[in-house]
Amino acid sequence: IINRQDENSWEDFVYYYRQFIYIICRQMKLNHHDSEEVVQKVLLKIWNKFPEIKHDRKKRFRGWLCQVTGNTVKDYYRQQNRRKKYHDEAAEDESWGHLDSISVPEIEAIAEKEWTNYLANLALKNITPKFSEKVIDIFIKLSKGHTAKKLSEELGIPANTISVYKKRVVQKLHEEIRRLHSELE
Repeated sequence: IINRQDENSWEDFVYYYRQFIYIICRQMKLNHHDSEEVVQKVLLKIWNKFPEIKHDRKKRFRGWLCQVTGNTVKDYYRQQNRRKKYHDEAAEDESWGHLDSISVPEIEAIAEKEWTNYLANLALKNITPKFSEKVIDIFIKLSKGHTAKKLSEELGIPANTISVYKKRVVQKLHEEIRRLHSELE
């Protein structure tokens, strides 16, 4: 029926069948806007299926088109019902209510804090290959509140060595954060 390489044949197809698909959608009780959306979905499905479609004179194309349209409408209803259910559940959840009270400056503050955390984590990820696994593990434990003295006792490493490891990682981390900041800001 259609050669996908031939733009005119696709335009002819859309000209002849678009309104027909729309009418089926409306008869299946979709409103105008939902019908328009489903028509686009059906046309996209057809476009994607054309290389696989074999013309069979025993079967009517219009029957196949009606089946595709009907299934797409049913999928659309199911999708809408899932969205409605999710929306209803969210509306009942009190934690969603706080979203209305968040102001733009608060959102910007949240975003700024998260950006700082994101850059620090990305920088750590980027510099990790430059150090041994042991040095990175020590740095992470220190950042989580462990003391150099405690780690020294646990690992059998002098506390001043642990401090040197930390200083080296912090220096590379700051360099990488500055680099990322200048590249990404």
